Amino acid sequence: MARKARLTIKTNPIYSKYAKGYNGRYLFYFGGGGSGKSIDAIQRRLAQIVSQGDGNHKFLFIRKVANTINDSIWDASKTILSDWGLLDKCKLNKQEKSIIYEPNGNSIIMKGLDDAEKIKSITGITGILIEEITELEKTDFMQLDLRLRGITKYPKQIFAMFNPVDKEHWLWEFVEPQLNGGHKLPSNIKDLNYLCDNVWDFEKETPDGERIKTRTINTNYKHNRFLDKEYISTLKMLGSVSENYSQVYEYGRWGQTEKGNSFIHQFRETKHVSNVLINELLPIHYTQDFNVDPYMSGLVIQMEYITNSFWNGFSDYWEINVIDELALSHPLNTAQDCGEELNNRYNLYQGLFLYGDASGNNRTGLKDVKTLFQDLIKGLPFEPEKRIPRANPRYKNIAPKSLGRNSFLNLLFSGKLPVRIRINPKCENFIKDLKFAIQDSNGQMDKKIRDGHHLDGFTYFVCEPKTLGYLAQLK
Repeated sequence: MARKARLTIKTNPIYSKYAKGYNGRYLFYFGGGGSGKSIDAIQRRLAQIVSQGDGNHKFLFIRKVANTINDSIWDASKTILSDWGLLDKCKLNKQEKSIIYEPNGNSIIMKGLDDAEKIKSITGITGILIEEITELEKTDFMQLDLRLRGITKYPKQIFAMFNPVDKEHWLWEFVEPQLNGGHKLPSNIKDLNYLCDNVWDFEKETPDGERIKTRTINTNYKHNRFLDKEYISTLKMLGSVSENYSQVYEYGRWGQTEKGNSFIHQFRETKHVSNVLINELLPIHYTQDFNVDPYMSGLVIQMEYITNSFWNGFSDYWEINVIDELALSHPLNTAQDCGEELNNRYNLYQGLFLYGDASGNNRTGLKDVKTLFQDLIKGLPFEPEKRIPRANPRYKNIAPKSLGRNSFLNLLFSGKLPVRIRINPKCENFIKDLKFAIQDSNGQMDKKIRDGHHLDGFTYFVCEPKTLGYLAQLK
């Protein structure tokens, strides 16, 4: 039998007291930014892999989308194992995103639910960890729950982490059934018990009389003793943008996303629209969205770092000037048409940076057009410097440990960051996007109400780390 490793789990008192040794079926960690919930959950699962049994554990780590695994639970797991001095004892498969702890044969398999068929073929699962469970549909969660069956040496458990972005989300009934509209607890919920103000247990009774235990740990940044002052200041600044952001990210309590809410609620036409002109000394930043209906959309932007000046309390700040927009309709609405039109309007030899929709790098299947970005570049006089992401910025977080798309855009327009945004009034479609785009029921931009393609293009530009994306980091 393999000798147990000595581990030091770097965590916070609330998790040490209420997560350690818990043997119930479900453990939900939910709360605000910087509460330390994800790192605690991952550490404890890795500790089980390293210290429990000989080949008796096979954990399934889940994200909704597979390509988000690399920047979250995969990298975090490798870092923790390295800190413990155990990475060299693990067999890593980067392609399959799997980890085998060779001294005992226990393993972790990481999958996205967009790979559902492969998940169905996985057998012998003893535990499941779900990062950002709010990304899942209720049916996704129920299917995962069904994967945990059969007799195993250790309790079969599901661990899940999330920010409570919407009190209407299906999750509330699984984690906090006492929020049942002010009414009595559902009849199948038994023995609700508060262990402290932020932790509660209850049991859910099945039709055949079995009782299944749930524990919920609700935390915020105040529970994390490892946070620095800069991170706390960032959270408070985000909370100052809206009461809803404060409720979710600062206090860790349920927010509300209602269909019909303005998507960019911090935009003010009188504040952000002015007659800005091209600066012939600065390079052009061009960002493209490739939808052809009702038009092919592009924005012409310049940016400059201003020092020893004064704006909105900042002596040094970024000035972002949206100079012009392209809205090319049929029949001149190809990517190449956009490149040619941009070249006709501006002197690009002062420098050109290219941004846009990551899907523009996909093969088109059209003759002589390998990708849409290559088609666009055919209309330009030279090859620009490309700043195109592998994947578009997510609504939940535009990068690991970063704000989400909606949160970051509103923070930029709020003036609480050292960023001054000015938009030329001739950018009529972009301004309409900012004024009239609304959120759908998932907090994303509802394109059934407005196309929003110029706003998408602007998002690709500001979320790029070499422009403003670094400001979204929750350090």
